[in-house]
Amino acid sequence: MSLVSFFDAEFPALLRAIPDPPLALYLLGNRALLHTRAVAVVGSRRCSRGGAQFAAHLGRGLAAQGFTVVSGLALGIDAAAHRGVADLAPAALPAVAVMGCGLAEVYPRSNYGLAQTLLGGGGLLVSEYPPDMPPAKHQFPERNRLISGLCLGVVLVEASQRSGSLITARLALEQGREVLAVPGSVAGGMSRGCHRLLKQGAALVEGVDDVAEALGLQSRATEPAAIAPEELAGVLAAVSPDGSSLDEVAQRAGIAVSAAAAHLVLLELEGFVAQVPGGYIRRPSSA
Repeated sequence: MSLVSFFDAEFPALLRAIPDPPLALYLLGNRALLHTRAVAVVGSRRCSRGGAQFAAHLGRGLAAQGFTVVSGLALGIDAAAHRGVADLAPAALPAVAVMGCGLAEVYPRSNYGLAQTLLGGGGLLVSEYPPDMPPAKHQFPERNRLISGLCLGVVLVEASQRSGSLITARLALEQGREVLAVPGSVAGGMSRGCHRLLKQGAALVEGVDDVAEALGLQSRATEPAAIAPEELAGVLAAVSPDGSSLDEVAQRAGIAVSAAAAHLVLLELEGFVAQVPGGYIRRPSSA
């Protein structure tokens, strides 16, 4: 773990320019990601499966095309975006997770494994709070200004009218960042916040190219090839209904740990496995 002060030359230039920058950042992982072109992908904690799948697709696509993906490691859309980037393993993972607590206090605990996957793949965890600072309700809106402040733009995926991610969108506008939103179903209200932003002039996002166009940037790569269905089936078969660690899954499937982690991300997003302390279990419907 390291510390970078506002007065250090390494402090991110974009973050230095916001109205209320932090005095210092605690860092764990690849510090170089603070100086890359970054896009935030955020949204509701209580999201639909379709919303999570799109967030994962967008995170994976942005990372594959040369962008660093920033989010908050929260449940729902944030975690899905991070998992989409993790799908690129064993390539370096351009992912930054901005925490609302100290770096020694990963919250929620259910995303501890995801945080370790990002770190192991070359990602970065960031916090303005001391390492042992526990999570507190007011700290999460505070950290939202860092999510937007580190980025060129913020994409909202599935945000209701009362979603906390709208705070990030407001802060992004105050910081002069681009605000983008993904349209969704008019039923259920899960995308009303996104639709409100679109009415107010936010750029509409249907895919990675829309993000690059709105930011006036060129993408630098193409999406990686999809994982073959037989490979996913082999990893699923290696997961015990009673629970298996990542190392056990990799050994049984006969593949690298990094590849097993990427396959498990997809299986989790599709609902075939669930993450539990110490590993993964197969969901009953997939047994």
